[in-house]
Amino acid sequence: MSEIMNEGVSRRSVLKGTVAGAGALAASGLVGAGTASVAHAAGKKVSVGSNQSDPAARKNDAAWVAAAKKAGFDVKLNTVDHNTFQNQISSYLQGTPDDIFTWFAGYRMQFFAAKKLATPIDDVWAKIGGQFTAGYKNASKGLDGKYYFIPTTWYPWAIMYRKSVFAAAGVDPKTIVTWADFLNACKTFQSKGITPIALGDKGGWEAMGTFDFINFRTNGFKFHMDLTAGRVKWTDPRVQKTFANWKTMFPYQNNDVLDLAWDGAAQLVLQKKAAMQVMGAFHASIYTDPADLADLALFPFPEIEKANGREAVEAPIDGYMLSTHATKNLVNSKAAAAFIGSTDYASAILSVSPTSLFANKNMPKPENAFARQQVELVQSCKYIAQFFDRDSRPDFASPIFSNAIQKFLGGGDSVAIAADLQKQWDALPAA
Repeated sequence: MSEIMNEGVSRRSVLKGTVAGAGALAASGLVGAGTASVAHAAGKKVSVGSNQSDPAARKNDAAWVAAAKKAGFDVKLNTVDHNTFQNQISSYLQGTPDDIFTWFAGYRMQFFAAKKLATPIDDVWAKIGGQFTAGYKNASKGLDGKYYFIPTTWYPWAIMYRKSVFAAAGVDPKTIVTWADFLNACKTFQSKGITPIALGDKGGWEAMGTFDFINFRTNGFKFHMDLTAGRVKWTDPRVQKTFANWKTMFPYQNNDVLDLAWDGAAQLVLQKKAAMQVMGAFHASIYTDPADLADLALFPFPEIEKANGREAVEAPIDGYMLSTHATKNLVNSKAAAAFIGSTDYASAILSVSPTSLFANKNMPKPENAFARQQVELVQSCKYIAQFFDRDSRPDFASPIFSNAIQKFLGGGDSVAIAADLQKQWDALPAA
């Protein structure tokens, strides 16, 4: 179920969801769509709420909005800080949301669909369905079997590094397979005055990826899925094995973990002050010099328990949903959704972001070496996760789990942290 299909991510990867961001998205604007099937909507207004607040993400938004304008849409785009968007998504959707809003596939999408805070778009999928694999289609459905989501891009998480830094240190990433290999490489970098691992968790979500990988590798993919869904308890001894393995990385991380956001930590790799970062492939967005980008590469997170190998990877799917407010502007909103699901939308993004990977199967295979490496990584894995904050309940991932991880990174006792996590999970209302 979780295997990667030739064109992209399979059902498993799509049946999960992440907490991206939702916040005080006031009136926001989106672009209407422009393909042959929706050309009649030319000049129609649509609002879109976006969590794409990083500079590179704003550039992507500007590109597709411009393409939508050429197609005849009048898009009002409202961009909100990513973390704010995430933390306030529930209140946003229950207030006066935009017609369309950025969100994620999987549990997070299904959660809001089940709460009747999203508008089904089965008729849109009847038009665009031929452009997506079965995996993406399944990832876009709510628990009631209706479509609620338009998948746009996806990206894997892995260990990001600069080839020149590894070469100068005499470290071959192909030889980093086991946990012992990884820690030995860290020792080598440290001996040469380079911080082995860059980590920033100021936003509270960044380090979740590291937790997920260590949990996959230590206890297996099924345990991870059971843990995030509440089918096993946080007080399970296996959770302590994950924390114990993570602690062995601490001596090789930068000291200001809680003071840096993801991009601050990524800058350490870009500037060759750190050797690597466990991060999503959007790490590449800060590489503005083509020479630096050509020097960027990735390798799979190492094996910890041989039985689990390196068979699981995180590969979240991003996209858009229609809010309940869209019912007041339904024709235009659905036309815009169809545009977002088209190659016109994807091509606009690709023109400014050559490392992006798209859900639409009609997009050309990536020419960029870093993008091809991402595809190869995901296709080599048996299980695909969406990321902790997409795989678990929104009201647990943030702020409960994010705060717990920050406590752990700050030196907190892992046993007490796990006990508190279980206590807070038990206190959550029925989903």
